[in-house]
Amino acid sequence: MARYDFRCGRDGLFELTFPMGTAPSSAPCPTCGEDAARSFSAPLMAPPGLDKSGPGGMTPIPRPPGR
Repeated sequence: MARYDFRCGRDGLFELTFPMGTAPSSAPCPTCGEDAARSFSAPLMAPPGLDKSGPGGMTPIPRPPGR
């Protein structure tokens, strides 16, 4: 599942979750019901050297021995 940003003209930005590649170009705002356009943004990526599987989503990856 992936999170997609939508922007309501009245209530601002909100996120909805859809299977990857299936998000519509607009969706109803959960607050007012107004049609909100999908807002394209870069995917959230972990900085190099961090593993997203640990507690809180960010666990340092140990360096290999000898480096």
